[in-house]
Amino acid sequence: MPELQPLRADHAGPLLTFETDNRTFFARSIPDRRDAYFANFAANHRDLLAEQEAGTIRFHVLVGDDGEILGRFNLFDVDGGTAEVGFRMAEKATRRGVATAALRELCDLAKSYGLHGLKARADIGNIGSRRVLRRNGFIPTNETQTGGTSTGETTFWRDLDDEFRIGGELRVRRLGFGAMHLSPTDGDVVRRAVELGVTLIDTAYLYGWGANEELLARTLWPYRKEVLVTTKVGVARPGRLDGRPEVLRAQVHAALTRLRMGRLDLLQLHRIDPEVPLADQVGALKDLRDQGKIGHIGLSEVTVDQLAEARGIVEVASVQNRYNLLDREHEQVLAACEAAGIAFLPWRPVLPGVTDSAVGEVATEIGATPAQTSLAWLLARSPVMLPIPGTAKITHLEENIAAGALRLTRAQRDRLGSAARPGESLR
Repeated sequence: MPELQPLRADHAGPLLTFETDNRTFFARSIPDRRDAYFANFAANHRDLLAEQEAGTIRFHVLVGDDGEILGRFNLFDVDGGTAEVGFRMAEKATRRGVATAALRELCDLAKSYGLHGLKARADIGNIGSRRVLRRNGFIPTNETQTGGTSTGETTFWRDLDDEFRIGGELRVRRLGFGAMHLSPTDGDVVRRAVELGVTLIDTAYLYGWGANEELLARTLWPYRKEVLVTTKVGVARPGRLDGRPEVLRAQVHAALTRLRMGRLDLLQLHRIDPEVPLADQVGALKDLRDQGKIGHIGLSEVTVDQLAEARGIVEVASVQNRYNLLDREHEQVLAACEAAGIAFLPWRPVLPGVTDSAVGEVATEIGATPAQTSLAWLLARSPVMLPIPGTAKITHLEENIAAGALRLTRAQRDRLGSAARPGESLR
């Protein structure tokens, strides 16, 4: 089939044209289509011109490198910062991830138009469309059935501000997944996470002494292009810190083997070993980066001073410190990350077993669980915040991902923010 070209056809003119070669598609029919919709493409879309000229719809045509129409992608009911997405693919383009790639580019276009959120609808029986939406970070917000599982409709929501580029280039959704709690038989959980659109997965050598990494490789390899699996080194059996350069090098090479990777796009130092100079530990990782074994370097459980020292040696792409609504000991580290554009991955983003009246009240107001409310607060707290909640249960995973669609008012954020004072640790 033709290769997918960049979806750049925002046809604001009187005719729908593809900008790379200025073909006029209203003048054409598409022969040899079993789908009559595309065989009569021109006639089916003349009535959209007035809507486009009125600014209520943006129409996009997806074509292959031979000029053949592969699908159409609409943004309609454009109102303020939101719009609804509609798309339809020709039969020839329903495989090889073309729809997923095209919708991803449409989301980028929508953001360039100044939109902040997209809605979409899909019948429960339309498995293909639902899969494409989920893989692009659309979260189901309601599901209704009108008799039987095949006639219901699901409404999806996508926050266009829910992505972050770690190190300026590793594009991930801000709500990730921590694999620490998975057993060697929990592959279905992480598989489901990817199905739900999770693109950032965190693991470590410490988690089962490599067994967790092997689980991820066994389940996800070959990895989807948009999925980032990050791991951590610097802890040795039986659980002691070991930041000696030779140990870090050995652990990185072993992680590459277990994860079946040629390069670790993001490698994090699990802890700074107080017995080894920080410069030696970070320097060893810098050497591995220069050799092409590591793409970007991150740190975990660091102070502001340690972060500054490390940044004097190598670019730091991420910091993973303990942080949640009720435990904000590392507020100053978060501020330093935000100022420098460094991803902040809070581990233990939801403190289990701790209840707070403000959390419960807001959760009731927005129709969510306390855990979902806490995750929504984290996502609203800072644009560099990338929570990585972990679980070994698919039901909890789905609840966590659904938190990405929650919106808190400023008053609700302020009430939640008063649950623990900055610097206070409720352990």
